Amino acid sequence: MSDEIRSDEKQDEAASSEAAPEADEARGEPAQGDPVQGQDAGGLRLIGAVVTLPWVLLYGITGVWAVTLAAQSASRGLNRIDAGYTRYVTPAQLGFVGALLVTAFAVTLACGLLLLFRRRSGMVWLPLLLVSAGLTAGALWAGIQGGLHPLLWVLFFFGLVYVTAVAAAKVLQVTRAERRDTIAPP
Repeated sequence: MSDEIRSDEKQDEAASSEAAPEADEARGEPAQGDPVQGQDAGGLRLIGAVVTLPWVLLYGITGVWAVTLAAQSASRGLNRIDAGYTRYVTPAQLGFVGALLVTAFAVTLACGLLLLFRRRSGMVWLPLLLVSAGLTAGALWAGIQGGLHPLLWVLFFFGLVYVTAVAAAKVLQVTRAERRDTIAPP
């Protein structure tokens, strides 16, 4: 009798392990032991995620610095402050730019993590695409209005452009060919 129970448990485990990859794919998560996404894809995912690292650090450090400087200046009652490359600005303006940079930090970090953990669902990438496209457009507008040299703009904002391009590619990657055989047979 115990042999029958053990064989039933093994059959249940085998059935649940077969259903798990299909459920993972339906949620946009990687399937366990997916032969298509082998070791080569892991290296590319890691490289894609590491590319965002310099901009994660740049946006995070600069954003926190700007927000902190704006808060200190506002608490001292200063009307205008010198924020380096920019002209004299109000603490509210510097705080706004700092908040945008912290948002850019979050977007680039999210892109790196989504690449690293191989999330394939278009619905996971769509919010990231919308926010990064908005930030990229705002950075382009600010660069033109502020007279930022084009090479400096590319150096500072390539991270946002990269995230926008990757997110757009991931959203567009969800095609009929990839979604084939996702509906279970009757």
